[in-house]
Amino acid sequence: MITINRYMDNQCAYVAKKKTQPLMGFTNAQGEPASWDDMAVTFTDSDSRTINILFCNLNKNFPRMGTRFTEDDRLAPETHDLLFAYMLDVLKENITINRRKDKITTARNFLCRLNENVSSASIDKIQHAIDSLKNSAPLTAFINWLHHHKMLPKSCQPYINTTSEAARNKSGDDALKAEKSKLPSEKALLALSAIFHDVIPAYQNDEQNDIDAWQPLIASTQTQRDSFICTMAALGMSSPNRISAEQVLLTTQRIQRHSQVVDGQEKTVHYLNWRGSKGFKDNQNHINAEMVESLDRALQYTILATEPARALARFYRQPNRPLKEVLADFKPSDENIALLKPSMNKPTQLLHLGLLLGFFDGSDKCVRVSPNTEGAIDKTSKSHQPKFIKPIAQLEPFDTLVFKHRCPYALALTGSNFSNQSQYQNYTAGLQALTVAAFQNHTIEINQAQLNGYNMHQSKSVDVEHALFMYTEKQMGGRVTHPFLLIPIGTLSKVFANELIKRTKNRLTIFERHGFASDFVLKPHQLRHWQNDYLAKKGLPHHLITLLSGRKSAEQTLTYIHTTDAENASVIGDISYSNEIESDVKEKVSLRIRTMNQYNEAINNETPTFAHETGFCTQNLALSPCTYMSEFETQCTLCSASCHIAHDSEAIALLMKDLKVQTHNLERVQKAINFVTSQSMQMWYRTHYRNTCMLKHLIEVLSDDTIEKGSMVRLLTRSNSIRITNLETKIVAEHRLALPDAEQALQAALEAKNAKSQDEATNNFLGFLGSL
Repeated sequence: MITINRYMDNQCAYVAKKKTQPLMGFTNAQGEPASWDDMAVTFTDSDSRTINILFCNLNKNFPRMGTRFTEDDRLAPETHDLLFAYMLDVLKENITINRRKDKITTARNFLCRLNENVSSASIDKIQHAIDSLKNSAPLTAFINWLHHHKMLPKSCQPYINTTSEAARNKSGDDALKAEKSKLPSEKALLALSAIFHDVIPAYQNDEQNDIDAWQPLIASTQTQRDSFICTMAALGMSSPNRISAEQVLLTTQRIQRHSQVVDGQEKTVHYLNWRGSKGFKDNQNHINAEMVESLDRALQYTILATEPARALARFYRQPNRPLKEVLADFKPSDENIALLKPSMNKPTQLLHLGLLLGFFDGSDKCVRVSPNTEGAIDKTSKSHQPKFIKPIAQLEPFDTLVFKHRCPYALALTGSNFSNQSQYQNYTAGLQALTVAAFQNHTIEINQAQLNGYNMHQSKSVDVEHALFMYTEKQMGGRVTHPFLLIPIGTLSKVFANELIKRTKNRLTIFERHGFASDFVLKPHQLRHWQNDYLAKKGLPHHLITLLSGRKSAEQTLTYIHTTDAENASVIGDISYSNEIESDVKEKVSLRIRTMNQYNEAINNETPTFAHETGFCTQNLALSPCTYMSEFETQCTLCSASCHIAHDSEAIALLMKDLKVQTHNLERVQKAINFVTSQSMQMWYRTHYRNTCMLKHLIEVLSDDTIEKGSMVRLLTRSNSIRITNLETKIVAEHRLALPDAEQALQAALEAKNAKSQDEATNNFLGFLGSL
């Protein structure tokens, strides 16, 4: 007997619909256009950011894009198609690349553990598969997606643990105790300071231009891993920033200064030009005065040490550039200039550039070539192993380079001993002999992915030709020491983190390399906590720390400040700071202050009330910080704790402006190209239309001549009503709101979009908002 399952039918229908759409922006592991059958695909978005997505089962441990999959690694066909369809929807969401990857990967792990079609599985099996996941929180989106497209019964509601133990979800002593553990140990900071002094020596005779002692240290052949760690740490201790998202995107610069006279005294602030993160624009980020000398020295050292890598980046982007443009600020040694005698106004070749950059200093400055190469020098010591070399300065584009197993000349060019075929594939296009031109072309090709300049989260990028932290593989001193291969900017934050804490027995931390014990550890984010705590103890107001740290909420700053409860209580008022000067505040809210006092008397309220831009708040912010968020320009308008005053002309004018903005936002979303197909945009439209209608009603009530001036007006969104309190008579009247149907408004907007014209119904719905 055949069992009819409408949820599986819906699944098949949805997948079939998705398969009719072209796969734009997808490639497979071979770099070819992807198909629905591929077990590994790469998606590249409009900003050239990439995300690798796998559709294999759990047979392989730690599968990657380059893993060779077999048919045994394939998911069941129905499961594969379902996951593929889910991926297509997730990639359309306006979220970070990491969140997209978490959603898709968690759904794949869940489906693998379930090992049957989710549309026909029992709730017990689904729950068991969820319980087997280490982190099931991202799976909520997948279950909701199944419900939304009717591939899973709404009655199937498995439990998914989405609670977080983050200190921001705690309060009082619990939050303080949790945050205390996030401060770095004093001994780790002292050890790092001692290492900094050794790695980046002080100027001789206190002269900033006297850097003769640095010359052996900043040579292109030297490892710069420790100097990178020290400079990153100095930046983290100098300003409260996000290390992985922001620091690695800095451009080449020294500390800048701005002076002005304040209260008759000249004051100087120090800053760097900074890339923003989390939606913040680029800014001039202040630097602690105590760190200026050390940080500026570290920046100068890093700029000098990384100039060869920036020269390579310029060459890889445009090999035909004149040599003087490629070298820019780098000055080759007199010895290398004499060997090559280059023309600065003409292009150069890769190996000649490497010679000028000092990659072959300390060697005979030759490469191994084929016997028939013109000008080759015979260095054969064993008849069965012919060996010919040629000076790099004399190489021609069609001379043939030779790469042998454990050959020191091959090691100097690629950092590899060529012990297996994959190394030949990676560094010499699979060949043991190739021309100088072919080696150059292959090296340029394998470096293209390193030139995008994205950080680890792929949220922002930096022009690699001007990036502060540009290193070659040889400078970073990893397992591969390729002098011509650039380190991707996005991997640097991981390098920094791995150097500060012991992770494996065979890998030494920076502390261990400099003679400290393995229990010296430091987590990168601890520097941000330490910086915030340091600024607070220096007496800086919390709202200034919030601005310096790039946070939108002053409440979040408290979780970064590790002071006692008594100290926190003494400065709790900083949460409610205002950017306006005191006289302007008094003038603008005088009416609200008077009615606030009347309100307190009317309800015998002994807790304080707080004024905001269009009224006042009855919530005791000193004990219960505000958690209300809104998309409106006037943030507090629809909050149930917000009170407004009838006929407050300034508040009404501000609310009117906000109404125009929100109506414009509705029109803008309606005109979006993907409005008809995007469920999230339609959901937003319904909600925002309803809220905007409430704002219009509030303005009407505040302007109503029949309501006595100075009456308190409160909007209750849950009950669709407005309460009006006469503070003189203490009489409360309730006004029920007659709101237009948001669903009808959405349908009218969709019909107008499909018809490519302004529908009459749409005009009526949006016109309602402007009919004041």
